[in-house]
Amino acid sequence: MIKRILFICYANTCRTPSAEKLAEYYAKKHDLRGVSFDSAGWHIAFDHAQPETIEYLKLKGIEMEDFRPKPITRSLIEKQDIIIGMERYQLTKIRNNFKDLKENLKGKLYTLKEFNGAGKQDLNIPDPYKTGRKRYFEILEIVEKNVELLVQKVKEINQVNQI
Repeated sequence: MIKRILFICYANTCRTPSAEKLAEYYAKKHDLRGVSFDSAGWHIAFDHAQPETIEYLKLKGIEMEDFRPKPITRSLIEKQDIIIGMERYQLTKIRNNFKDLKENLKGKLYTLKEFNGAGKQDLNIPDPYKTGRKRYFEILEIVEKNVELLVQKVKEINQVNQI
């Protein structure tokens, strides 16, 4: 059973806060219960999500003004059932920074696209920081599409494991 999912990226101000909030949104829409979503980043440079992220989610009726980025920590990593990175290097960084958790992390680390079955050459979702509103929205659409697929897949996995 998958009960706790952590989304990670570089700064936890764009891709991962949107993934967290969109996952909560799609979990309600697809009746996925008993799963919590969280997000964190390696480098906390701001105390808020990026304005483009807030705007994108607001257009979907999702509020997140109270969101505060948080750093990736050992305790956060240890309690997750799966950890979803936006880029491969973020997962490598988890493995390198938490080498003593190697056994605990087996089968838990994926990029968002990888979890959904993407091919090896298309696993990363790029960081839109400082690329402009249009590019932000393009990236967030990719995040949204993949988050909805993740929610559906987790629901299927959890239903199979309940039997």
